[in-house]
Amino acid sequence: MKPRERVLRALMHEEPDRVPLFELAVSPLVLGKIFNKKPEECLSIFAGWEKEFDLYEKLGLDSSTVYTLMFNPKNSRGLDKDRYVDSWGRIYSANVSASYISHFYMGGYLTTPEKYDEFPRLDPLDSWGIEQFKIAVKAAGDRILPVAAVGSIWEVQGEALGWENMFRYIFTNPQFVKRVLADSTKFLIELGKACIDLGAEVLLDWDDYGYTHGPMISPKHFEQFIYPCLKKAADTFHKRGAFLMVHSDGDIRLLMDLIIKAGVDAIQPLEPKAGMDIEEVAEKWGDKICLVGNIDVSHLLPFGTPEEVAQEVKRAINAAAPGGGYLLGSGHQINDWCKPENFLAQIKTAKKFGIYPKR
Repeated sequence: MKPRERVLRALMHEEPDRVPLFELAVSPLVLGKIFNKKPEECLSIFAGWEKEFDLYEKLGLDSSTVYTLMFNPKNSRGLDKDRYVDSWGRIYSANVSASYISHFYMGGYLTTPEKYDEFPRLDPLDSWGIEQFKIAVKAAGDRILPVAAVGSIWEVQGEALGWENMFRYIFTNPQFVKRVLADSTKFLIELGKACIDLGAEVLLDWDDYGYTHGPMISPKHFEQFIYPCLKKAADTFHKRGAFLMVHSDGDIRLLMDLIIKAGVDAIQPLEPKAGMDIEEVAEKWGDKICLVGNIDVSHLLPFGTPEEVAQEVKRAINAAAPGGGYLLGSGHQINDWCKPENFLAQIKTAKKFGIYPKR
């Protein structure tokens, strides 16, 4: 079975030939160690999507994201020699060295409604994002299903305003918050529709709703501010025959029913250290939404052994795979600190023990 059919069957809660393998992204450092290459030879920004997908195919991944769509450098501006404002209005530091890329979020630039209104909005149909996805689709062919990361409804705007401002405005200026989220939703939907026209079948809303110990926004405010945006995106994509996947770290159990009610098809990454236990999540919501991820990247993959990884992969498959509706992957993405041998153990075990039928 080809990766595309394998992933789509799982999203429809049907059993493919085996559990599909999905990663949000894989660290070029880890890829470099596995394939004896320099990190820059493994990253699409430098090497191109063809080479990155070559490596994913060799690993046996079925799907990953085209993550460059939402990071258009067009409107970025420098603040000083160490900091810049990106195209969304987020302040980043560019002077701290960390492996191959040194960009760290420092705070929000659009701290007031006036600053927000003055800042130029990104055009979702700008040639940057469209061309990125065209290239990725051609490079993917039938060997991997590319998921188009088309925006962020909540997180990118919270970072642009600054989180303390976002939460204050929820109480003091709720109409402004609704307007801000309407803007990011419009961007996500318009770019998503353009990607669907180019062949995208799965769209990703790259967001975060949770901390380690619970959601960062109450269910009441989630329903008031975020739910309508998610539903609008899901309804739009469904009418065009595509699926919506949402990425959110943290403990989002209190929000799961609303996420499902909005029509979201898949939820990633089910962060285990935040209490998203795969057995509990699968029992409560596994028949209502496709589950994606859950193999721990905070301790298990960086510090565990291949044997421990294999044990956890088997547990996840036994809990979530029967009947379809599960894409196995990490509990975020394969970061710099993950041991290559543990990542390989994750893949090997999933291929061996993820064969259907599962009962």
